[in-house]
Amino acid sequence: MARVIVIGAGLAGLAAAVRLAKLGHQVTICEKDDRLGGALGRIEADGFSWDAGAASTTLPAALRDLFRKSGRPIESLAQLEPITEPRRHLFSDGSVLDLAVNDRGQQTAAWTDLAGEKTAQQWTALVDGYGETWQILRKSSLEPPLMDRLPLSAIRSLKPWQSLQRAAERGLDDERARAVLKYYATQHGSDPKLTPGYVGVWSYLERTFGRWTIDGGFGVLADALAQRASERKIDIHTGTEVVGVTTEAGVVKGVRLADGKSLPAEVVVSDIDPRDLYGQLVDDPAAKKVRKKVLSTHQAQAAYVVHLGLKEPVPALPFETVLHGNPTVVVRAGGQAPAGHQAWSVLVHGYPTDDVMDLLVARGLHIRDRVVSRQTSSSWLAGVAWEGYKTARRRAANVSPVKGLYCVGAGAHPGTGVPATTLGAAIVADAVGKA
Repeated sequence: MARVIVIGAGLAGLAAAVRLAKLGHQVTICEKDDRLGGALGRIEADGFSWDAGAASTTLPAALRDLFRKSGRPIESLAQLEPITEPRRHLFSDGSVLDLAVNDRGQQTAAWTDLAGEKTAQQWTALVDGYGETWQILRKSSLEPPLMDRLPLSAIRSLKPWQSLQRAAERGLDDERARAVLKYYATQHGSDPKLTPGYVGVWSYLERTFGRWTIDGGFGVLADALAQRASERKIDIHTGTEVVGVTTEAGVVKGVRLADGKSLPAEVVVSDIDPRDLYGQLVDDPAAKKVRKKVLSTHQAQAAYVVHLGLKEPVPALPFETVLHGNPTVVVRAGGQAPAGHQAWSVLVHGYPTDDVMDLLVARGLHIRDRVVSRQTSSSWLAGVAWEGYKTARRRAANVSPVKGLYCVGAGAHPGTGVPATTLGAAIVADAVGKA
């Protein structure tokens, strides 16, 4: 049995903690804030409730596996529900696309109605082609043991040197179809021109596995993981900041806290920005090379988020609406609201030069006079920005060259988003192994 300290209690940190506790380790969580969950959580005001960060996910098996491998199934604590509404895309020319998230035939029909049979066939063929991409990434990067280097045949198939924008230009003639594909980079705060084309695999994953939310919002997931941590007898310290990772000859010995105390450990799992971990907390020669790589990355542009409480009548929107343009604006309509009201979350991806209300009105959503509550939340961490395909090699690996040190979260492999951060925690649990 190893003494494990988890730094940070976001989704990835909590996921790693409960998995390692189930494997028989003695786990302690140190979270500098006063609550668990990180970006998972709720904003509550004036009778409204909004998801503070993530509101949906694809690859629901990642969450199901997390709860099954840490105790009882997720259904014992939270209810995953499929999103059956299509994602709406509003384009600058005024056209509207309601694109089914999880149905190939309905996607083809929607594109045919909007842009004709040729565009529909191009979109379907492009998404179909990402099926091979998914199999390569799943086997090489998401399921242990991870490959250190991909076979040449896999590299040729992935074409990492081809950007997402280039993939859109080569595979799609319609500018609106290109915009929909490039959204998979934009939503994570990266430039499609600098994002590898294989990131478009998310279009295949959504179509294959659907998109899911949680009854009551994703704040319920944070509550469920906190309860699972309690069930696993994890020692939880909120309001506790770690200011250093103690090492000796390249081996973890514990952590130092802001109050001057030290906690011994054989394993430290970091769920904080790897740039902070390697740049400020770890001072060991074994980390020299990885420190240089990690510090050469840059944070992706986080979304600017405004939560709105609206009095009906307001335009009827599906769960998610993407307003294409500069900047890209996303409206999530799945918040909790009193009778006769709706709760929207507005995410601005880009540098807003106008007020959110002005952006909405300019895109055709005239709801200024319906606002009864407005809350601005902190922009949530978007992970590492893509700056070409080599970024994948500079992102922090889950297993550090410092023995006993591991990284999870949006800034670490395999990337940002609920599925990726959850899978990163599974990789770490497998690497640490049973007590």
